[in-house]
Amino acid sequence: MNVIAYIHNDFQEKFGIPRQSGVVGTALSEIVFEPDYRSAEALRGLEGFSHIWLIWAFSASAGKGWSPTVRPPRLGGNARVGVFASR
Repeated sequence: MNVIAYIHNDFQEKFGIPRQSGVVGTALSEIVFEPDYRSAEALRGLEGFSHIWLIWAFSASAGKGWSPTVRPPRLGGNARVGVFASR
């Protein structure tokens, strides 16, 4: 998978990220494209949509392998559940 952009925001820890960020008006992010993908032509027509889908990976977890269980913040980070049951 090639990185084409990075998303920047003020959230430093997973437990500080709101579950429903749409209700937090100050929860803004910026998408910064890598130079090879920084083209106005690539974004042409995007204004005609209300949403875009981002496929992303946490940079801090890159190269650490995959785990079938996670500790979701909603459960206080104490209980482990299956990754596909974590929303």
